[in-house]
Amino acid sequence: MQNQINSNNISSSAVTPQMNYTDIVSQLEQAIATDTLRLQTMLQQGVITKQQGQYLMAQLAKRANEINMCKNSVPFPNQAQTQQPQTQNQMSPLETFTEQNPEFFNVGGRNAVLDYIKNYNLDKDEISQVAKIVEQLENSAINSYLKKSAHEKSLNDENSAAKSKLNAYAQNSTGNSNMNRIFTREDIGKMTSEEFTKNEKLIMDQVKQGLIK
Repeated sequence: MQNQINSNNISSSAVTPQMNYTDIVSQLEQAIATDTLRLQTMLQQGVITKQQGQYLMAQLAKRANEINMCKNSVPFPNQAQTQQPQTQNQMSPLETFTEQNPEFFNVGGRNAVLDYIKNYNLDKDEISQVAKIVEQLENSAINSYLKKSAHEKSLNDENSAAKSKLNAYAQNSTGNSNMNRIFTREDIGKMTSEEFTKNEKLIMDQVKQGLIK
């Protein structure tokens, strides 16, 4: 039954030797399209069963797939001529981005990012998004560093101010202790010239008051 269907209703895809490659492929595709229409008509008219129709459709699909494989493996002469310049001039998305931003991946540790994304087939938009993320991370790191530096400077300023206050307090305490101190003749005898000059007014006041014994 199937052989009868094939011989009587499904068209033959015979070709002449003189036909070129393009014409051969075109006729084969037209033949499959014609066979598909005939097969649908036969199914609608009940000439063949559903099982027979499925088998024949699978055979047509197999032939169509073989033709497509043949077309992909052996390009048409016109296609080869027109596509060759495009292939030679075509740049990858990463190459395009690098050409438009030649210094982007030469800054700091961005080379590591470049080496990483080379392993992935990213398109132009995805590469641009990666670049934005890199810049955001760098800006965030810079801002964090500036905030940390400002905080440390503030702490250092506070420490310096506290030390200055302590030194001033210590000096005032020393001066006040001398002001409240009553010298003896022995103390005055042990003083250096500098110490005596520093405390001379206080000593003279104590002498006048009769406090030095």
